[in-house]
Amino acid sequence: MKGRVIDIIVYLMQKIDEKGKGLGHFDKLTEDLHGRGYTDSEIDAAFFWLLERLRLQLSRLSKGQKDIPQKSSRILHTTENILFSNNGYGYLIQLYQLGLIDDEQREQIIHRAMLSGLEEIGESEVKLLVAKLLLSTEEGQIDPSRLMLLDESTEGTVH
Repeated sequence: MKGRVIDIIVYLMQKIDEKGKGLGHFDKLTEDLHGRGYTDSEIDAAFFWLLERLRLQLSRLSKGQKDIPQKSSRILHTTENILFSNNGYGYLIQLYQLGLIDDEQREQIIHRAMLSGLEEIGESEVKLLVAKLLLSTEEGQIDPSRLMLLDESTEGTVH
């Protein structure tokens, strides 16, 4: 389920970016996602994550944290370049450009990929690393409000 929820979040961020209208057309997006085979629990988890992220950003702005970090480019080191497939690194760039991850999170994902022991990091491996990262809190604990993203089943049951 994790990867599917990340897919939905990416889709929603692309729609926001593409139309610049936000998520005002919620019903149409939900209908489209159902048509693509996603369940209500997966769609709800993705919308919840986006709304929670927006709430946190608004909270930071209201506290006077107005610095908007500039997007930076990241060139992979030779060993990192060998590990990441073009699709895997392209997907990571896409997540970064859409604002789903920041500079620090991008570095954490690359670091975790390097330590994974896998021979190649493709798009599906990046999705898994991103899902695990987005679920963790500052203290490294799992945020109970995001437990649905951890569920591997398609029913959306939280264990």
